[in-house]
Amino acid sequence: MLRLPFFLAALSLANLAAAGENKGQAELLPEERQAFFATFCLKCHNAEQSKGEMTLDDLKGFADQANLPSWERVLEVLESGEMPPEEERQPSSELRGQLVATISEQLREQVRSKVPARNTAARRLTNIEYENTIRDLVGFRLELIDRLPKDPDQPYRFNNTPNFMRIGPEQIDRYLECARIAMASAIVDPEKPEVHKTRREWKPQGLDRGMGLDEFGIWGNRRGSPAGGMQLKSFPKIGEYRIRVQASAILPEGYQELPLRLVMGYGGLEENQSTHQIEPVGTIRLTNSPDDPRIFTFRGRIENHPVRPPRAHRQRKLPPSMTITPQNLFDDGTLNDSNDFSRTRNMAMPRVVINWLEFEGPLTETWPPEHHLQILFESPLRESNPAAYVKEVLQRFMSRAYRRPATKEEVERFTAIYDLVLPELKTLEAAMRETLAMVLISPQFLYQNQIQAPQYRLAAKLSYFLWASMPDEELLLLAAQGKLDDPAEIQRQVIRLLADKRAEDFVRTFTMQWLSLGKLHTVPINQDLYPRFLYYVPRGERAGTEEPYRPTIRDYMIEETVGFVGELLRGNKSLFNFVHSDFAYLNQPLAAHYGVENVHGIHFRPVNLSPEHRLGGLLTHGSILIGNGTGSAPHPIYRAVWLREAILGDEVPDPPAEVPALSDSAGDSGDTALTIKDLLVKHRQVESCNDCHSRLDPWGIPFERYNAIGRYQPFVPKDGTRVSPLNSQHGDLAGYQEYLRSIQTMEVEAASKLPLGPEVDGMQELKDYLLEQRREDIAENVVRRLLAYSIGRELNVRDRFTVEELMAEATKRDFRFRDIIIAICQSETFRESVE
Repeated sequence: MLRLPFFLAALSLANLAAAGENKGQAELLPEERQAFFATFCLKCHNAEQSKGEMTLDDLKGFADQANLPSWERVLEVLESGEMPPEEERQPSSELRGQLVATISEQLREQVRSKVPARNTAARRLTNIEYENTIRDLVGFRLELIDRLPKDPDQPYRFNNTPNFMRIGPEQIDRYLECARIAMASAIVDPEKPEVHKTRREWKPQGLDRGMGLDEFGIWGNRRGSPAGGMQLKSFPKIGEYRIRVQASAILPEGYQELPLRLVMGYGGLEENQSTHQIEPVGTIRLTNSPDDPRIFTFRGRIENHPVRPPRAHRQRKLPPSMTITPQNLFDDGTLNDSNDFSRTRNMAMPRVVINWLEFEGPLTETWPPEHHLQILFESPLRESNPAAYVKEVLQRFMSRAYRRPATKEEVERFTAIYDLVLPELKTLEAAMRETLAMVLISPQFLYQNQIQAPQYRLAAKLSYFLWASMPDEELLLLAAQGKLDDPAEIQRQVIRLLADKRAEDFVRTFTMQWLSLGKLHTVPINQDLYPRFLYYVPRGERAGTEEPYRPTIRDYMIEETVGFVGELLRGNKSLFNFVHSDFAYLNQPLAAHYGVENVHGIHFRPVNLSPEHRLGGLLTHGSILIGNGTGSAPHPIYRAVWLREAILGDEVPDPPAEVPALSDSAGDSGDTALTIKDLLVKHRQVESCNDCHSRLDPWGIPFERYNAIGRYQPFVPKDGTRVSPLNSQHGDLAGYQEYLRSIQTMEVEAASKLPLGPEVDGMQELKDYLLEQRREDIAENVVRRLLAYSIGRELNVRDRFTVEELMAEATKRDFRFRDIIIAICQSETFRESVE
């Protein structure tokens, strides 16, 4: 254990400084590294005091692979200038550079000289990968995720890693249940099933015609109107359905369109709110008037909609039931719950007119359906040599399910299962359903690293990275031909995969986990302070709780962020748009929330921004601001942690258990307007808290002018001001907003001195600093996260130098998003034969 006396450390440091004048960036000898630590580091990182859980006085050399992560951590804080802390004695830039060069070269040498052991840790498909793979395997989507145990969720981490994706006995049972559901839907019986049809017509008359709005998108509608929907007299258990509706819209002057959504499930307006279980059928945008009614068609799978089970009702048993319900989704950003409505206001808004609605299912125009013939294909072998036909069916299906050619031994194994179940199940179709369900619980299907042939493994890595699903026919053909080693072919395939609609799942999954967006829905919004932010149930047992079946501003905020990232990818735009962009991705309700004018309709699109909007980039997205607040007030610590973790790539440790928590109580009451500013000041006065908060608080304070629901708000009520909740004295929502403005007289303080940086005041100055001084950190963080997500594991020391190569390539390509993904897929790390 190193214990250098102070005078020896000082003497060594003097020798180091003198050597530095002659050696420039030359490597330091081991004893010189030790002298550096003794002078600048051991005060805080020794056996007695190990800040950040880092001890340097017994850190061994580079030969032991177990030491490399610690050496990399030392290298990172030296490169960033984070250590030694600002208030401590600092080494010269030459001396710091010498140690950085030494550690970097030693790490590189270890990576060159050591051949890593093959990583045999298996990881299962994530839930979205599982559902998508079943979809592409059978030819249609089945909603299966809710039938599976939830995937683990760790902030700012990806769950497609072996550490998270293990399988237990309960999951095998769930996978078998899902596999049997999938096969029951995919393989049909030879006889055509009974077709169920229901039709209902309405003839709305006079001024009352047309659906208005309420918590289900309908309001002020008379009993028996289209708002109550159509109950299905009968319906199939499985199969594809078709719904047709003749509809139009009453569009007052100034309105161009009206969104109409159909949902299907069970529940009705007269029933208890808690009994509703519905799933969307689809949404259309009505632009035609009642003088020009048009017919719109929806298709889907009946299996994806919940059915009310049989139940007792007034001494009789009601059969299973399901209802198709139209929803008027009009929202110009001024609507919310029923208190804001009057009949006059409702009649002046866009309304839906429905003439008739009809349901038909299952569809039998072509029987058996195409998805059945993809598995039990037409062949003379079925009659002439049934055993050979079964093997051919298994060979084709298993090769697709395993993402590589199934072996003869594997086919024989499942042929034996087929032979075992056939006598009991009687028919080819029934026996094949059970046999293929067994295929779908085999490790070769459920696990990602079971493919041994490098070309097929690379095809699967590409598709699961960019589609979260299995390779398609083109990728598998290229793998069979051995053409995926060609970087030019990889580029062509990446561009093709990203242009496919299936890439939307990559964008959504990557974005949600990278930015930890799931927190948004866990934050309880203060209804007194923000009474029109969400929709609330106005009556029944659940009165006052959030309405779960109508999209809200909070839901749209998720779509804003995911769509924004997708827009950057489609346009191959620079990564630095993540910090600031000249456009936002908005629909009308969200634009109204932010104060952006002239955006109409609920569909999302890029919207050009002006400086007065104070938007642009992820830092001003409501999904980020709300998810890192209390629901009553902004929270600078939460927002600072998000910025450092998600954007700058730092790892912010959790506070020690013995450190008192920063209370959020200051912002949790609607009665008194307070900020967390005073609590932060008190926290920094505690020595055990100051060490972390002095490096965190300055990053969060520039966010303070964005309130708890993501709006720019430069003024707040003075401390101690009582804030009245919305009531009849304020008139309507506009009156309440005017009242709030009248009491918001104290300017929000948003200035802070950044660690190792300048003082900034507010969001724009923070963005300017990030884009001017931290560009490389931002780009490297995005590259590292994309690389980690693409290879399905946490990065290690070896990957440090892959990131350096990717950063050099990104610089050449102006840090364009799609180009970086192409470079990752072309990299040796992505293509290498180990996971």
